[in-house]
Amino acid sequence: MRLYALRSMLYAFCSMLYALCYLLFFCSSAFAEGPSGWLNLNYGNTEQFEDGKKTGTSDSLFQNYYLRLDKSITPVLSYQLYLRTTLSDAHSTDSEGKTTFTCQRVMEPALDISLRNPMYGLNAGYRRQEQWSTAHLSDDSRKTNEYYYLRLDVSPYELPSLSLQFDRQRNFDYLSPGQIDTTNTTYSGTSAYRFSYRELNLSYNLTYTHGINEISTVSKSTTDDLNGSYNLGYNKSFWSGRVNVSAGYQGNYVRDKSQQFVTETGSVVFKRTPLGGLHASGTPLQPNVDNMLPSQGSLIDNNYNTGITEINIGTQKFHNIGIWVSSEKSVDRLYIYVNKNVTPDTNLTNVSNWKVYKSNFNQIGTWTEEIPILSVTVSPHDTLNNIYRYEIRFSTSQKALYFKVINMKTVNAIGITDVLVTEIEAYGTDVVPQTGKTDTSIFYTQGLNLNASLRATGNLSFSFGYFINRADQSPESFLDSIGGIFTNIFSKTRSGQGEKLTSNVSRSYNASSTWVPHRLLVTTLRFSGSEAFDNKGETDVSSNTYSLSFSSSPLPTLDTTLSLNRSDSYSFDEKQSTSDSYLLSIGSRPYRDVNMITDIGYTQSKTYATDTQSSTRSIRGTLDAPLTKKLYGSLTYGFSWTSSDGSSSSSKDGSMTVTYRPGQFINLSGSFRVSDADGNTSTTEGFLVDWLPLPVIRLNLNYQHSSTEPESATTDSLGGYAMWYITKFIDAQITSTYTRNVSEKKTETYSLGGNLTCRFW
Repeated sequence: MRLYALRSMLYAFCSMLYALCYLLFFCSSAFAEGPSGWLNLNYGNTEQFEDGKKTGTSDSLFQNYYLRLDKSITPVLSYQLYLRTTLSDAHSTDSEGKTTFTCQRVMEPALDISLRNPMYGLNAGYRRQEQWSTAHLSDDSRKTNEYYYLRLDVSPYELPSLSLQFDRQRNFDYLSPGQIDTTNTTYSGTSAYRFSYRELNLSYNLTYTHGINEISTVSKSTTDDLNGSYNLGYNKSFWSGRVNVSAGYQGNYVRDKSQQFVTETGSVVFKRTPLGGLHASGTPLQPNVDNMLPSQGSLIDNNYNTGITEINIGTQKFHNIGIWVSSEKSVDRLYIYVNKNVTPDTNLTNVSNWKVYKSNFNQIGTWTEEIPILSVTVSPHDTLNNIYRYEIRFSTSQKALYFKVINMKTVNAIGITDVLVTEIEAYGTDVVPQTGKTDTSIFYTQGLNLNASLRATGNLSFSFGYFINRADQSPESFLDSIGGIFTNIFSKTRSGQGEKLTSNVSRSYNASSTWVPHRLLVTTLRFSGSEAFDNKGETDVSSNTYSLSFSSSPLPTLDTTLSLNRSDSYSFDEKQSTSDSYLLSIGSRPYRDVNMITDIGYTQSKTYATDTQSSTRSIRGTLDAPLTKKLYGSLTYGFSWTSSDGSSSSSKDGSMTVTYRPGQFINLSGSFRVSDADGNTSTTEGFLVDWLPLPVIRLNLNYQHSSTEPESATTDSLGGYAMWYITKFIDAQITSTYTRNVSEKKTETYSLGGNLTCRFW
């Protein structure tokens, strides 16, 4: 097996060397004008051992070639022609000597034509992707994807813009009878406009989409979606800028009509129309962000190829990734799309490493209902662009306005680090009779925002804010919904239980004052509250928060803040819990370029439903400073003690990082981290060497050792790479890693890989 691996490695590097020589000696002038392109060759070999016995080997060779030609016919008319090909071969051998071989061949030619003008634009294109799952290019393993598009954009000066679009995509194979034959056709039109007059701003966006989805002769569905949004804003200053008033009113109307047809009565999985994407980052203490998740439109923009930098599940845990849909149709699975081949991942294919929650409000205190997960699987979506997806299937179908998933672990696969989420989708299963099924959903949401600030004197200022959001499903009329939001500003008027209308209302309000009685003291008093309720009487939660803070900077190198907070939560006007917290934060610079921050906190809370009390004391701090001109250090520490009705627990953690830069082209870094939670201790130490001996050569070596007690488990990881920038357009890299885990058994993993990337034009 070692001989086979060496032969595979030799073949891979010979391929890289051949491609490199070809580019250096034959391709320098062929693409000097107009054409451009690049190639990437990546080879990897991995061996695994358990107690000294080999349990498996795997190797893979990935080749990607891209040629492109851009040409202008006239100053406004141009075209682009490109060809992309991907060749992938992988072998894996288990402990019994059984070898599995997988391969993939993908080729995609495309033509794009563009007519651009400052007032209008016309784009048309065609793409055809041929994919084979065997080494020989036979029709038995061949799949084809055809894609056509046509777009017309008109943007007249100071008039509404107009965009018309046509898309058609067909996927089919060449088996008899065929296993794959789907066609998706979409017609859409969009108009947008923004108008400003003095302090008044008005804008709207109107989109209509007609979609046709056909699965051979088995099923067909059509959708007609009308989505209209508007925004009215006002901002005005009075009394020489001492009084500021702003108000905003926005609305969004969605009408979704779907028709489903099947040749035989049965259950069919359909995509739920997304109304919005959501995202927030949790913490180890609070993975579930029990608060309003901010909007993240990139999660539902149908752009599967562009990763969202803020949502990296390869290096960061506790991402709250959400989607907003209509609650009239049930959801039984979520798709999370990523920009890496995560098929080898062993963490996020485990149901226990995901959490799923639902809510009807997306407000504090409403993300409480967890959904049991049935299974998690990984499947390819677009292998040419390396787009894969996690399918998270629920144990039972659920109805709600908002769903979110949380990755409790990061992706665990050799050679895969950054894994960016690109899209989220929700699906549900509908039972369609043979005569067909027609559903019409109407969704109307409105928001009203009021803010005011007053600077009474140079030392005293006030601010006020109010926000209300109302989401109606199946409203009887526009006027009823518009009148309803203004009625709900001060009341909780509910409709009858039997009405078709479902209305969810959330309100928040705040008032604060800032007083500067002395140049060394700033006092802030603040009150904030939030409410969430529906018209069916099923939900009615609220919370109030009172805070008082004192800030002082007695010295240019010393800042202190003392905060006192109280929070009360209610359900149907019955108090559920009370929490009091005190936090002292001290920021100082005891010496030049030496920064130190210390936080001392105490929290006491009581839950009335269970008649339990708990308290937490904590101290956290950071210190960073240059030790010498070439030596830098950073220290972080934390202690916490928690007690609850006779039981207590404590935790301690600390980390230190030291970086040494003896020269401009070398960096040495060492780190140490230790944590202890009620006797469960874990330590991690490691070092990193990054060296640029020559401007075109880069070397990297890293090592990490970690251990946990009382399990007596240790992990050692040693890795490094060498990169050679052969020319301005060519990079070559060799990577090697070794990992050893010792617990009840000792497991070892060796991996070696090479990568060659060439860009030429």
